[in-house]
Amino acid sequence: MIKNLVTGVVLAAAVVTGGAAVAAPASAQTGSAGNAVWVEPGTTRSFLVMCPAYAPTMLTDTISVTAGAGVSVTTSLDTDSDAFSRDRLTVTAANGGAVRVYVSAKASCTS
Repeated sequence: MIKNLVTGVVLAAAVVTGGAAVAAPASAQTGSAGNAVWVEPGTTRSFLVMCPAYAPTMLTDTISVTAGAGVSVTTSLDTDSDAFSRDRLTVTAANGGAVRVYVSAKASCTS
């Protein structure tokens, strides 16, 4: 399995949110999480997207799920899934179509 992991350090800077300036911590780390599955016709599959231990909090406004036509998708976010308090997104995809469909999910995470 190939994991695409991006890390970085967010420098102390003012981030304008809704007109109010909020200072980001100098030591915050960011990362990304993602996963994907193929869903056969007439079946339902679930898969997990989990934040890394160094950036355990999933930014909910960055969650993106991509699925083809005929697929019904539901998500569930567990914000305290293990000993490291990592966020875990469970994605469930039901394929009501006649062809196999690729379903993927990704999100950004922070410390």
